[in-house]
Amino acid sequence: MIQPQHRSMAWSALGGYVLALLAGALVLIYLHAYQAGFSGADEPAHFLNGVFISNYLRHHAGTNPMAFAVEYYLHYPKISIGHWPPAYYGLLGVLLLALPATPQAAFLINLLISALPAAALGWALAWLAGRRIALAGCAVYALTPLAVESQAFFMLDQALTACCAAAAIAWLAYTRRPGWARAGLFAALCAGAVLVKGNGWLLVLMPLFHMLLTRGWRLLALPHLYGAGLAAAAVVVPWYWLTASIAADGFNYQAGLPYAWKALAANLYTLLRNLGYAGAPLALFAVVVEYRQRLAAPQRWAVVSLAISLILATLALQSLVPADIDDRYLAPALPGYTLLAALGVAHVGAAIRGSPGRAAGILLTLAMLAPGVAHLAQRGAKVDMRAADLPAPESPSVWIIDGSSGAEGALIAELAVRDPGLRHYAVRASKLLAVSDFMGRRYALKYADERQVLEELRRLGARYVVLVRLDNAAAFPHSEQLSAALQLPESPFRRVLTLPHRYRAGVTEVYQADAEADIGAVRGLGMPVKGGALTRSAR
Repeated sequence: MIQPQHRSMAWSALGGYVLALLAGALVLIYLHAYQAGFSGADEPAHFLNGVFISNYLRHHAGTNPMAFAVEYYLHYPKISIGHWPPAYYGLLGVLLLALPATPQAAFLINLLISALPAAALGWALAWLAGRRIALAGCAVYALTPLAVESQAFFMLDQALTACCAAAAIAWLAYTRRPGWARAGLFAALCAGAVLVKGNGWLLVLMPLFHMLLTRGWRLLALPHLYGAGLAAAAVVVPWYWLTASIAADGFNYQAGLPYAWKALAANLYTLLRNLGYAGAPLALFAVVVEYRQRLAAPQRWAVVSLAISLILATLALQSLVPADIDDRYLAPALPGYTLLAALGVAHVGAAIRGSPGRAAGILLTLAMLAPGVAHLAQRGAKVDMRAADLPAPESPSVWIIDGSSGAEGALIAELAVRDPGLRHYAVRASKLLAVSDFMGRRYALKYADERQVLEELRRLGARYVVLVRLDNAAAFPHSEQLSAALQLPESPFRRVLTLPHRYRAGVTEVYQADAEADIGAVRGLGMPVKGGALTRSAR
Protein backbone atom coordinates (compact mmCIF):
# COMPACT_ATOMS: atom_id res chain seq x y z
CA MET A 1 0.00 0.00 0.00
CA ILE A 2 1.25 3.49 -0.86
CA GLN A 3 2.00 5.49 2.28
CA PRO A 4 0.03 8.77 2.71
CA GLN A 5 3.25 10.75 2.78
CA HIS A 6 4.42 9.17 -0.48
CA ARG A 7 1.03 9.84 -2.04
CA SER A 8 1.28 13.49 -0.98
CA MET A 9 4.77 13.73 -2.46
CA ALA A 10 3.57 12.28 -5.76
CA TRP A 11 0.62 14.66 -5.94
CA SER A 12 2.88 17.59 -5.07
CA ALA A 13 5.31 16.62 -7.82
CA LEU A 14 2.44 16.48 -10.30
CA GLY A 15 0.98 19.73 -8.98
CA GLY A 16 4.35 21.47 -9.21
CA TYR A 17 4.77 20.28 -12.78
CA VAL A 18 1.31 21.52 -13.77
CA LEU A 19 1.96 24.89 -12.11
CA ALA A 20 5.20 25.23 -14.06
CA LEU A 21 3.42 24.29 -17.29
CA LEU A 22 0.75 26.93 -16.70
CA ALA A 23 3.33 29.58 -15.85
CA GLY A 24 5.37 28.66 -18.92
CA ALA A 25 2.34 28.85 -21.17
CA LEU A 26 1.57 32.31 -19.75
CA VAL A 27 5.12 33.43 -20.56
CA LEU A 28 4.96 32.02 -24.10
CA ILE A 29 1.74 33.88 -24.84
CA TYR A 30 2.47 37.10 -22.95
CA LEU A 31 5.90 37.61 -24.53
CA HIS A 32 4.66 36.41 -27.96
CA ALA A 33 7.45 33.81 -27.95
CA TYR A 34 5.16 31.07 -29.27
CA GLN A 35 3.87 33.26 -32.08
CA ALA A 36 7.15 34.99 -32.95
CA GLY A 37 9.49 32.00 -32.99
CA PHE A 38 13.25 32.36 -32.78
CA SER A 39 15.23 35.56 -32.42
CA GLY A 40 18.11 34.74 -30.07
CA ALA A 41 21.57 34.03 -31.46
CA ASP A 42 21.64 30.33 -30.44
CA GLU A 43 17.97 29.37 -30.72
CA PRO A 44 17.89 28.62 -34.46
CA ALA A 45 21.09 26.57 -34.24
CA HIS A 46 19.65 24.35 -31.48
CA PHE A 47 16.46 23.88 -33.48
CA LEU A 48 18.22 23.22 -36.77
CA ASN A 49 20.52 20.66 -35.14
CA GLY A 50 17.39 18.69 -34.24
CA VAL A 51 15.90 19.18 -37.71
CA PHE A 52 19.14 17.92 -39.23
CA ILE A 53 18.99 14.69 -37.17
CA SER A 54 15.31 14.25 -38.00
CA ASN A 55 16.08 14.67 -41.69
CA TYR A 56 18.91 12.15 -41.44
CA LEU A 57 16.75 9.56 -39.66
CA ARG A 58 13.86 10.04 -42.08
CA HIS A 59 15.74 10.11 -45.40
CA HIS A 60 19.39 9.10 -44.94
CA ALA A 61 19.59 6.54 -42.13
CA GLY A 62 22.41 4.10 -42.76
CA THR A 63 24.54 6.53 -44.76
CA ASN A 64 27.64 8.28 -43.44
CA PRO A 65 26.28 10.83 -40.91
CA MET A 66 29.34 13.06 -41.08
CA ALA A 67 29.13 13.27 -44.87
CA PHE A 68 25.47 14.23 -44.57
CA ALA A 69 26.33 16.82 -41.90
CA VAL A 70 28.82 18.44 -44.27
CA GLU A 71 26.27 18.44 -47.07
CA TYR A 72 23.60 19.90 -44.81
CA TYR A 73 25.95 22.62 -43.58
CA LEU A 74 26.85 23.64 -47.13
CA HIS A 75 23.15 24.25 -47.80
CA TYR A 76 22.15 25.67 -44.41
CA PRO A 77 25.21 26.88 -42.44
CA LYS A 78 23.66 27.10 -39.01
CA ILE A 79 23.98 23.55 -37.65
CA SER A 80 26.55 23.44 -34.86
CA ILE A 81 26.79 19.92 -33.42
CA GLY A 82 30.36 19.81 -32.18
CA HIS A 83 30.28 23.18 -30.56
CA TRP A 84 27.46 21.70 -28.47
CA PRO A 85 27.06 17.99 -27.62
CA PRO A 86 24.48 15.84 -29.45
CA ALA A 87 22.20 14.30 -26.80
CA TYR A 88 19.37 16.83 -26.75
CA TYR A 89 19.45 17.12 -30.52
CA GLY A 90 19.02 13.38 -30.78
CA LEU A 91 15.89 13.56 -28.62
CA LEU A 92 14.61 16.55 -30.57
CA GLY A 93 15.28 14.82 -33.89
CA VAL A 94 13.29 11.77 -32.83
CA LEU A 95 10.38 13.92 -31.62
CA LEU A 96 10.38 15.86 -34.89
CA LEU A 97 9.73 12.60 -36.72
CA ALA A 98 6.22 12.81 -35.27
CA LEU A 99 5.83 16.58 -34.82
CA PRO A 100 5.98 19.31 -37.46
CA ALA A 101 9.43 20.91 -37.75
CA THR A 102 8.31 24.37 -36.65
CA PRO A 103 9.39 26.83 -33.94
CA GLN A 104 6.02 26.29 -32.29
CA ALA A 105 6.66 22.55 -31.92
CA ALA A 106 10.09 23.35 -30.48
CA PHE A 107 8.58 25.69 -27.90
CA LEU A 108 6.03 23.07 -26.85
CA ILE A 109 8.84 20.56 -26.31
CA ASN A 110 10.76 23.21 -24.41
CA LEU A 111 7.73 23.93 -22.24
CA LEU A 112 7.33 20.28 -21.27
CA ILE A 113 11.03 19.88 -20.44
CA SER A 114 11.45 23.20 -18.64
CA ALA A 115 8.71 22.28 -16.16
CA LEU A 116 10.36 19.01 -15.07
CA PRO A 117 12.59 20.52 -12.32
CA ALA A 118 9.42 21.85 -10.67
CA ALA A 119 8.23 18.27 -10.28
CA ALA A 120 11.44 17.35 -8.45
CA LEU A 121 11.12 20.48 -6.33
CA GLY A 122 7.51 19.68 -5.42
CA TRP A 123 8.44 16.11 -4.51
CA ALA A 124 11.26 17.18 -2.18
CA LEU A 125 9.41 20.08 -0.54
CA ALA A 126 6.32 17.94 0.12
CA TRP A 127 8.48 15.57 2.16
CA LEU A 128 10.34 18.35 3.96
CA ALA A 129 7.58 20.88 4.59
CA GLY A 130 4.20 19.69 3.32
CA ARG A 131 2.07 20.14 0.25
CA ARG A 132 1.26 23.85 0.67
CA ILE A 133 4.88 24.89 0.90
CA ALA A 134 5.68 22.54 -1.99
CA LEU A 135 3.17 24.17 -4.33
CA ALA A 136 4.13 27.66 -3.20
CA GLY A 137 7.79 26.87 -3.85
CA CYS A 138 6.99 25.51 -7.31
CA ALA A 139 5.02 28.66 -8.16
CA VAL A 140 7.94 30.82 -7.06
CA TYR A 141 10.38 28.74 -9.09
CA ALA A 142 8.23 28.82 -12.23
CA LEU A 143 8.04 32.62 -12.20
CA THR A 144 11.65 33.50 -11.42
CA PRO A 145 13.39 35.64 -14.08
CA LEU A 146 15.55 32.65 -15.06
CA ALA A 147 12.47 30.46 -15.55
CA VAL A 148 10.74 33.20 -17.54
CA GLU A 149 13.72 33.45 -19.88
CA SER A 150 13.91 29.67 -20.18
CA GLN A 151 10.39 29.63 -21.59
CA ALA A 152 10.90 32.61 -23.89
CA PHE A 153 14.00 31.16 -25.56
CA PHE A 154 14.68 27.71 -26.99
CA MET A 155 18.01 26.81 -25.38
CA LEU A 156 19.90 23.86 -23.88
CA ASP A 157 19.90 25.07 -20.27
CA GLN A 158 16.34 23.86 -19.69
CA ALA A 159 17.16 20.28 -20.64
CA LEU A 160 20.39 20.46 -18.64
CA THR A 161 18.54 21.61 -15.51
CA ALA A 162 16.05 18.74 -15.87
CA CYS A 163 18.93 16.25 -16.19
CA CYS A 164 20.67 17.71 -13.13
CA ALA A 165 17.51 17.51 -11.03
CA ALA A 166 16.98 13.87 -12.06
CA ALA A 167 20.64 13.04 -11.37
CA ALA A 168 20.38 14.61 -7.91
CA ILE A 169 17.42 12.36 -7.05
CA ALA A 170 19.30 9.34 -8.42
CA TRP A 171 22.33 10.21 -6.29
CA LEU A 172 20.15 10.53 -3.19
CA ALA A 173 18.65 7.10 -3.91
CA TYR A 174 22.13 5.64 -4.29
CA THR A 175 23.37 7.10 -0.99
CA ARG A 176 20.43 5.52 0.83
CA ARG A 177 20.85 2.07 -0.75
CA PRO A 178 24.07 1.69 -2.71
CA GLY A 179 24.02 -0.81 -5.55
CA TRP A 180 25.01 -1.29 -9.16
CA ALA A 181 21.58 -0.40 -10.60
CA ARG A 182 21.36 2.92 -8.75
CA ALA A 183 24.98 3.78 -9.45
CA GLY A 184 24.38 3.00 -13.11
CA LEU A 185 21.28 5.21 -13.22
CA PHE A 186 23.17 8.11 -11.64
CA ALA A 187 26.11 7.69 -14.03
CA ALA A 188 23.78 7.48 -17.04
CA LEU A 189 22.03 10.71 -16.03
CA CYS A 190 25.40 12.39 -15.51
CA ALA A 191 26.56 11.27 -18.95
CA GLY A 192 23.28 12.49 -20.43
CA ALA A 193 23.67 15.90 -18.80
CA VAL A 194 27.25 16.27 -20.03
CA LEU A 195 26.16 15.27 -23.53
CA VAL A 196 23.38 17.87 -23.44
CA LYS A 197 25.75 20.70 -22.54
CA GLY A 198 29.25 21.04 -21.16
CA ASN A 199 27.94 22.67 -17.98
CA GLY A 200 26.73 19.18 -17.05
CA TRP A 201 30.23 18.47 -15.71
CA LEU A 202 28.99 20.11 -12.49
CA LEU A 203 27.49 16.70 -11.65
CA VAL A 204 31.02 15.41 -11.06
CA LEU A 205 31.38 17.99 -8.27
CA MET A 206 27.93 17.58 -6.73
CA PRO A 207 28.58 14.18 -5.04
CA LEU A 208 31.84 15.48 -3.58
CA PHE A 209 30.07 18.40 -1.92
CA HIS A 210 27.29 16.10 -0.74
CA MET A 211 29.68 13.61 0.81
CA LEU A 212 31.48 16.48 2.52
CA LEU A 213 28.27 17.88 4.01
CA THR A 214 26.87 14.51 5.08
CA ARG A 215 30.20 12.87 5.98
CA GLY A 216 29.38 10.13 3.53
CA TRP A 217 32.96 9.35 2.54
CA ARG A 218 32.29 5.64 3.07
CA LEU A 219 30.74 5.65 -0.40
CA LEU A 220 34.20 6.11 -1.86
CA ALA A 221 35.15 2.66 -0.63
CA LEU A 222 32.39 1.00 -2.69
CA PRO A 223 33.04 -0.27 -6.23
CA HIS A 224 29.75 0.83 -7.81
CA LEU A 225 30.57 4.44 -8.63
CA TYR A 226 33.96 3.56 -10.09
CA GLY A 227 32.52 0.96 -12.44
CA ALA A 228 29.55 3.10 -13.46
CA GLY A 229 31.77 6.17 -13.76
CA LEU A 230 34.17 4.40 -16.10
CA ALA A 231 31.28 3.27 -18.27
CA ALA A 232 29.93 6.83 -18.44
CA ALA A 233 33.41 8.19 -19.19
CA ALA A 234 33.77 5.74 -22.06
CA VAL A 235 30.74 7.41 -23.66
CA VAL A 236 31.46 11.03 -22.78
CA VAL A 237 35.23 11.49 -22.97
CA PRO A 238 35.69 10.58 -26.67
CA TRP A 239 33.17 13.21 -27.70
CA TYR A 240 34.85 15.94 -25.67
CA TRP A 241 38.29 14.83 -26.80
CA LEU A 242 37.17 15.21 -30.39
CA THR A 243 35.39 18.54 -29.99
CA ALA A 244 37.41 20.33 -27.29
CA SER A 245 39.02 22.82 -29.67
CA ILE A 246 35.67 23.64 -31.30
CA ALA A 247 33.89 24.22 -27.98
CA ALA A 248 36.78 26.38 -26.76
CA ASP A 249 35.97 28.88 -29.52
CA GLY A 250 33.02 29.95 -27.39
CA PHE A 251 35.12 30.82 -24.32
CA ASN A 252 35.09 34.56 -23.69
CA TYR A 253 37.56 34.72 -20.78
CA GLN A 254 40.91 33.41 -19.63
CA ALA A 255 40.98 31.01 -16.69
CA GLY A 256 42.45 32.34 -13.46
CA LEU A 257 41.66 34.10 -10.20
CA PRO A 258 40.50 37.39 -11.82
CA TYR A 259 37.87 35.51 -13.81
CA ALA A 260 36.93 33.28 -10.86
CA TRP A 261 36.20 36.20 -8.55
CA LYS A 262 34.36 38.14 -11.22
CA ALA A 263 32.24 35.12 -12.18
CA LEU A 264 31.51 34.16 -8.56
CA ALA A 265 30.31 37.68 -7.70
CA ALA A 266 28.13 37.88 -10.82
CA ASN A 267 26.66 34.41 -10.27
CA LEU A 268 25.84 35.08 -6.62
CA TYR A 269 24.12 38.29 -7.68
CA THR A 270 22.11 36.32 -10.27
CA LEU A 271 20.79 34.00 -7.56
CA LEU A 272 20.03 36.98 -5.33
CA ARG A 273 18.03 38.74 -8.05
CA ASN A 274 15.96 35.67 -8.91
CA LEU A 275 14.34 35.34 -5.47
CA GLY A 276 14.78 38.91 -4.36
CA TYR A 277 16.18 40.11 -1.07
CA ALA A 278 13.91 37.74 0.86
CA GLY A 279 15.24 34.58 -0.81
CA ALA A 280 18.85 34.56 0.39
CA PRO A 281 18.10 35.17 4.11
CA LEU A 282 15.36 32.54 4.01
CA ALA A 283 17.68 30.00 2.39
CA LEU A 284 20.41 30.69 4.96
CA PHE A 285 17.90 30.44 7.80
CA ALA A 286 16.74 27.06 6.50
CA VAL A 287 20.33 25.79 6.27
CA VAL A 288 21.08 26.89 9.85
CA VAL A 289 17.94 25.28 11.28
CA GLU A 290 18.42 22.03 9.37
CA TYR A 291 22.13 21.85 10.23
CA ARG A 292 21.35 22.10 13.92
CA GLN A 293 18.87 19.23 13.58
CA ARG A 294 21.01 17.09 11.26
CA LEU A 295 21.90 14.43 13.86
CA ALA A 296 18.28 13.96 14.88
CA ALA A 297 17.03 13.95 11.27
CA PRO A 298 19.85 12.69 8.99
CA GLN A 299 17.54 11.92 6.07
CA ARG A 300 16.22 15.48 6.05
CA TRP A 301 19.76 16.79 6.16
CA ALA A 302 20.68 14.54 3.24
CA VAL A 303 18.01 16.22 1.08
CA VAL A 304 18.89 19.73 2.25
CA SER A 305 22.59 19.14 1.71
CA LEU A 306 21.79 17.85 -1.78
CA ALA A 307 20.20 21.21 -2.60
CA ILE A 308 23.26 22.97 -1.18
CA SER A 309 25.54 20.71 -3.21
CA LEU A 310 23.78 21.53 -6.48
CA ILE A 311 24.23 25.22 -5.77
CA LEU A 312 27.90 24.87 -4.80
CA ALA A 313 28.71 22.63 -7.76
CA THR A 314 27.10 25.08 -10.20
CA LEU A 315 28.91 28.07 -8.68
CA ALA A 316 32.22 26.20 -8.65
CA LEU A 317 32.04 25.08 -12.27
CA GLN A 318 30.90 28.46 -13.57
CA SER A 319 33.65 30.21 -11.62
CA LEU A 320 36.40 27.87 -12.83
CA VAL A 321 35.55 27.31 -16.51
CA PRO A 322 35.90 30.64 -18.34
CA ALA A 323 33.21 30.07 -20.97
CA ASP A 324 31.15 33.16 -20.16
CA ILE A 325 29.23 34.92 -17.41
CA ASP A 326 25.56 34.52 -18.18
CA ASP A 327 22.51 34.34 -15.93
CA ARG A 328 21.17 31.18 -17.62
CA TYR A 329 24.27 29.21 -16.63
CA LEU A 330 22.92 29.32 -13.07
CA ALA A 331 19.75 27.45 -14.07
CA PRO A 332 20.87 24.10 -12.54
CA ALA A 333 21.29 25.80 -9.14
CA LEU A 334 17.87 27.45 -9.12
CA PRO A 335 15.73 24.44 -8.02
CA GLY A 336 18.04 23.85 -5.03
CA TYR A 337 18.09 27.53 -4.12
CA THR A 338 14.30 27.74 -4.34
CA LEU A 339 13.97 24.61 -2.20
CA LEU A 340 16.07 26.17 0.57
CA ALA A 341 14.20 29.49 0.41
CA ALA A 342 10.79 27.79 0.51
CA LEU A 343 11.96 25.65 3.40
CA GLY A 344 12.99 28.89 5.11
CA VAL A 345 9.40 30.12 4.78
CA ALA A 346 8.21 26.93 6.51
CA HIS A 347 10.67 27.43 9.37
CA VAL A 348 9.63 31.07 9.80
CA GLY A 349 5.99 29.97 10.01
CA ALA A 350 6.88 27.29 12.55
CA ALA A 351 8.83 29.78 14.64
CA ILE A 352 6.05 32.40 14.72
CA ARG A 353 3.08 29.98 14.70
CA GLY A 354 -0.62 30.68 14.30
CA SER A 355 -2.14 33.33 12.06
CA PRO A 356 0.89 35.67 12.28
CA GLY A 357 3.10 32.83 11.05
CA ARG A 358 0.81 32.10 8.12
CA ALA A 359 0.65 35.80 7.24
CA ALA A 360 4.44 36.04 7.39
CA GLY A 361 4.73 33.01 5.11
CA ILE A 362 2.37 34.55 2.55
CA LEU A 363 4.22 37.88 2.59
CA LEU A 364 7.61 36.21 2.22
CA THR A 365 6.35 34.07 -0.67
CA LEU A 366 4.98 37.16 -2.41
CA ALA A 367 8.32 38.89 -1.87
CA MET A 368 10.08 36.03 -3.66
CA LEU A 369 7.53 36.13 -6.47
CA ALA A 370 8.04 39.86 -7.00
CA PRO A 371 11.29 39.73 -9.06
CA GLY A 372 9.81 37.33 -11.59
CA VAL A 373 6.55 39.20 -11.93
CA ALA A 374 8.44 42.51 -12.35
CA HIS A 375 10.74 40.93 -14.93
CA LEU A 376 7.81 39.57 -16.89
CA ALA A 377 6.03 42.94 -16.80
CA GLN A 378 9.09 44.92 -17.90
CA ARG A 379 10.48 42.55 -20.50
CA GLY A 380 9.77 43.40 -24.12
CA ALA A 381 8.02 40.96 -26.40
CA LYS A 382 10.00 38.78 -28.80
CA VAL A 383 10.18 39.98 -32.38
CA ASP A 384 8.54 38.15 -35.27
CA MET A 385 10.82 38.75 -38.28
CA ARG A 386 8.22 37.24 -40.65
CA ALA A 387 10.43 34.35 -41.73
CA ALA A 388 7.33 32.31 -42.60
CA ASP A 389 6.39 34.91 -45.24
CA LEU A 390 9.52 34.44 -47.36
CA PRO A 391 8.85 33.43 -50.99
CA ALA A 392 9.01 29.77 -51.99
CA PRO A 393 11.11 29.32 -55.16
CA GLU A 394 10.80 26.19 -57.29
CA SER A 395 14.21 25.87 -58.97
CA PRO A 396 17.48 25.68 -56.98
CA SER A 397 18.39 29.11 -55.71
CA VAL A 398 20.96 30.93 -53.60
CA TRP A 399 19.82 33.10 -50.70
CA ILE A 400 21.98 35.73 -49.01
CA ILE A 401 20.68 36.35 -45.49
CA ASP A 402 21.79 39.45 -43.61
CA GLY A 403 21.02 40.63 -40.09
CA SER A 404 21.98 39.87 -36.51
CA SER A 405 23.17 36.35 -35.71
CA GLY A 406 19.70 35.47 -34.45
CA ALA A 407 18.04 36.95 -37.53
CA GLU A 408 20.31 35.06 -39.92
CA GLY A 409 19.64 31.86 -38.00
CA ALA A 410 15.87 32.29 -37.82
CA LEU A 411 15.55 32.78 -41.57
CA ILE A 412 17.99 29.98 -42.41
CA ALA A 413 16.01 27.63 -40.16
CA GLU A 414 12.79 28.57 -41.96
CA LEU A 415 14.35 27.90 -45.35
CA ALA A 416 15.83 24.61 -44.17
CA VAL A 417 12.56 23.12 -42.90
CA ARG A 418 10.95 23.92 -46.25
CA ASP A 419 13.73 22.16 -48.12
CA PRO A 420 14.23 18.58 -46.82
CA GLY A 421 15.63 17.59 -50.21
CA LEU A 422 18.45 20.18 -49.95
CA ARG A 423 17.85 21.89 -53.29
CA HIS A 424 18.57 25.48 -52.21
CA TYR A 425 21.53 27.21 -50.57
CA ALA A 426 21.51 29.83 -47.80
CA VAL A 427 24.57 32.00 -47.28
CA ARG A 428 25.17 34.07 -44.16
CA ALA A 429 26.18 37.61 -45.08
CA SER A 430 28.20 37.80 -41.85
CA LYS A 431 30.46 35.01 -43.17
CA LEU A 432 30.38 35.98 -46.85
CA LEU A 433 31.19 39.67 -46.44
CA ALA A 434 33.19 39.78 -43.20
CA VAL A 435 35.74 37.82 -41.20
CA SER A 436 35.30 36.98 -37.51
CA ASP A 437 35.61 34.07 -35.09
CA PHE A 438 32.78 31.94 -33.70
CA MET A 439 31.79 34.61 -31.16
CA GLY A 440 31.96 37.48 -33.67
CA ARG A 441 35.25 38.86 -32.36
CA ARG A 442 38.13 40.20 -34.48
CA TYR A 443 35.60 41.47 -36.99
CA ALA A 444 36.86 42.83 -40.33
CA LEU A 445 35.27 43.56 -43.70
CA LYS A 446 36.30 41.40 -46.67
CA TYR A 447 35.47 43.90 -49.42
CA ALA A 448 36.52 47.50 -49.91
CA ASP A 449 33.25 48.86 -51.29
CA GLU A 450 29.72 48.01 -52.37
CA ARG A 451 30.70 47.32 -56.00
CA GLN A 452 32.94 44.47 -54.92
CA VAL A 453 30.06 43.17 -52.79
CA LEU A 454 27.72 43.26 -55.80
CA GLU A 455 30.29 41.41 -57.88
CA GLU A 456 30.42 38.65 -55.25
CA LEU A 457 26.62 38.32 -55.31
CA ARG A 458 26.77 37.96 -59.08
CA ARG A 459 29.58 35.41 -58.86
CA LEU A 460 27.45 33.19 -56.63
CA GLY A 461 24.35 33.61 -58.77
CA ALA A 462 22.32 34.87 -55.81
CA ARG A 463 18.62 35.10 -56.61
CA TYR A 464 17.42 36.41 -53.24
CA VAL A 465 18.94 38.80 -50.74
CA VAL A 466 17.09 39.18 -47.45
CA LEU A 467 17.85 42.11 -45.16
CA VAL A 468 16.58 41.88 -41.57
CA ARG A 469 16.64 45.24 -39.84
CA LEU A 470 15.81 45.01 -36.15
CA ASP A 471 14.70 48.44 -34.92
CA ASN A 472 15.10 49.47 -38.58
CA ALA A 473 18.89 49.59 -38.27
CA ALA A 474 21.68 47.76 -40.09
CA ALA A 475 23.27 45.09 -37.93
CA PHE A 476 26.93 45.43 -39.03
CA PRO A 477 29.18 47.49 -41.32
CA HIS A 478 28.92 44.75 -43.96
CA SER A 479 25.12 45.12 -43.71
CA GLU A 480 25.46 48.73 -44.81
CA GLN A 481 27.76 47.66 -47.66
CA LEU A 482 25.25 45.05 -48.79
CA SER A 483 22.34 47.46 -48.65
CA ALA A 484 24.29 50.03 -50.68
CA ALA A 485 25.27 47.36 -53.24
CA LEU A 486 21.62 46.50 -53.85
CA GLN A 487 20.87 50.17 -54.60
CA LEU A 488 23.60 50.62 -57.23
CA PRO A 489 22.30 51.54 -60.70
CA GLU A 490 23.89 48.42 -62.20
CA SER A 491 22.35 46.14 -59.54
CA PRO A 492 19.99 43.49 -60.98
CA PHE A 493 18.21 43.21 -57.63
CA ARG A 494 14.78 44.71 -57.06
CA ARG A 495 12.87 44.78 -53.79
CA VAL A 496 9.89 42.44 -54.04
CA LEU A 497 8.75 42.21 -50.41
CA THR A 498 8.73 44.53 -47.42
CA LEU A 499 7.64 42.74 -44.25
CA PRO A 500 7.14 44.94 -41.17
CA HIS A 501 8.05 43.04 -38.01
CA ARG A 502 5.43 42.04 -35.48
CA TYR A 503 5.63 42.92 -31.75
CA ARG A 504 8.87 44.96 -32.15
CA ALA A 505 10.04 47.70 -34.50
CA GLY A 506 11.87 46.56 -37.61
CA VAL A 507 11.47 45.28 -41.15
CA THR A 508 12.52 42.34 -43.33
CA GLU A 509 13.19 43.26 -46.96
CA VAL A 510 13.46 40.72 -49.76
CA TYR A 511 15.35 41.55 -52.97
CA GLN A 512 15.24 39.35 -56.05
CA ALA A 513 17.31 39.07 -59.24
CA ASP A 514 16.90 36.92 -62.33
CA ALA A 515 19.99 34.82 -61.67
CA GLU A 516 21.02 31.19 -62.04
CA ALA A 517 22.77 29.68 -59.04
CA ASP A 518 26.45 28.87 -59.44
CA ILE A 519 26.39 25.77 -57.26
CA GLY A 520 30.12 25.21 -57.54
CA ALA A 521 30.90 28.73 -56.36
CA VAL A 522 28.55 28.44 -53.39
CA ARG A 523 29.91 25.05 -52.35
CA GLY A 524 33.38 26.49 -52.71
CA LEU A 525 32.67 28.75 -49.74
CA GLY A 526 33.16 25.51 -47.76
CA MET A 527 33.17 24.53 -44.12
CA PRO A 528 34.80 26.46 -41.27
CA VAL A 529 38.34 25.26 -40.60
CA LYS A 530 37.55 23.59 -37.28
CA GLY A 531 34.32 22.11 -38.55
CA GLY A 532 36.27 20.54 -41.39
CA ALA A 533 38.81 19.22 -38.91
CA LEU A 534 36.05 17.54 -36.93
CA THR A 535 34.70 15.94 -40.07
CA ARG A 536 38.10 14.59 -41.10
CA SER A 537 38.78 13.27 -37.59
CA ALA A 538 35.47 11.44 -37.44
CA ARG A 539 35.93 9.60 -40.72
